[in-house]
Amino acid sequence: MQCELVERAQRGDAEAFEALVNESGHRLYAIAYRILRDGERAQDAVQQAFLLAWRELPRLRDADRFSPWLYRL
Repeated sequence: MQCELVERAQRGDAEAFEALVNESGHRLYAIAYRILRDGERAQDAVQQAFLLAWRELPRLRDADRFSPWLYRL
């Protein structure tokens, strides 16, 4: 399911990307919070990561690697 969403989002489907954001957002926030130890900075970092992900998503070669790729952003 996630692979299909990634492929759709890579083609510019904003609804598919929104589903990926909803699916990954809590985990990404938890990682950012553990690193930054500040809720507002963690929210900013997550927002920046998702903005970068939207721009760079067409370059992702393996849709199955979306989550690890996103966490590195």
